[in-house]
Amino acid sequence: MRLLVAKEFLESVENIVTSQRPSWRADAASVDTNRNSVLLMDDLTLFAHGRVEDKPCLSVEIKPKCGFLPSSSFIAEENVIKKSITRFEMHQVLKLHDNEISEISEYDPLDLFSGSKDRIHKAIRALYATPQNNFRVFLNGSLVFGGLGGGTCKTTSKVEQDFEHLLKDIIKTKDGSRANHFIELVAETVYTSGVLDHLLDVQKLDKYNIEGAVHVYYDLINQPCRVCKELEKSKTSSTSQFSFMHSIPMAEKVNVLKEFLISATAKDCSVMISFRSTDAVISRSSSHSNLHLESAKQEFDYKVHFIDLDMRPLKKMEVYYELDKKIMNTYLEMVKKKEARGERRAQRQ
Repeated sequence: MRLLVAKEFLESVENIVTSQRPSWRADAASVDTNRNSVLLMDDLTLFAHGRVEDKPCLSVEIKPKCGFLPSSSFIAEENVIKKSITRFEMHQVLKLHDNEISEISEYDPLDLFSGSKDRIHKAIRALYATPQNNFRVFLNGSLVFGGLGGGTCKTTSKVEQDFEHLLKDIIKTKDGSRANHFIELVAETVYTSGVLDHLLDVQKLDKYNIEGAVHVYYDLINQPCRVCKELEKSKTSSTSQFSFMHSIPMAEKVNVLKEFLISATAKDCSVMISFRSTDAVISRSSSHSNLHLESAKQEFDYKVHFIDLDMRPLKKMEVYYELDKKIMNTYLEMVKKKEARGERRAQRQ
């Protein structure tokens, strides 16, 4: 539903959003205060209908990130490590280098997308341990766990104790066990719903990796390929393999870019899972999906939605390419330093 709004309203929203963002993300995006209308959207942290005080609602937002390793033949030889190390892990190194995070997460997206109950549980536990901006929890629509930016530190015993207390009206087990039951509840729901299977299929529309897809971008905007020029100047890689990308029909180039950008959206979207406790009789008649958590002896209704599904604009291709280079350079530099330290230790021994 579209609503007419005043400029003052948009300015107040802009001030609130800016004040809640970490400093390094303050300029990431802004509210267009010159607009005269906004979209009124559902609050997916809540169940539609019914009163909050009747049944508390717990919602989890997960940013799964890219759930597969690329195998594109257009990945440069010096970047072949992409085929064995996840983009998430390499990006963590860059974020630590740029002080966007205080420590590297042990979360592995390949675990979350594996289809294995044990590995999914491991992934959720890792996200819980170091939420960053990849794992947030809302109680009745209010953020109660995780942060608004990437700097959220490891979950401390004090944070966990407070979270345990907040869970008391949702997960009705003894003190000290609720957080573990919560992790199990989220993992079981991800596993049972199979929701990430569909997301992974969409992510895999990226068949050429940014190193291949960026070449057709320059053809589409009718400009000389800046990447080919860079490669020719550096002489680190041959440009001959990219002649194929430049030679395919224009309709196919459009499709390559369309699928890449759809995949980019799927790699950066969030999954919102909302829970409310129920009983077995009501659960069977509910219009929502339901799950029995055996360890807690409880029934839960749940619903799953994807958010942040805005189609990424074509102009972001250059941004993606530059970020990819920065991630690779920082990660490979870290690997070299580790190898050098290892060699020095070996020489001393």
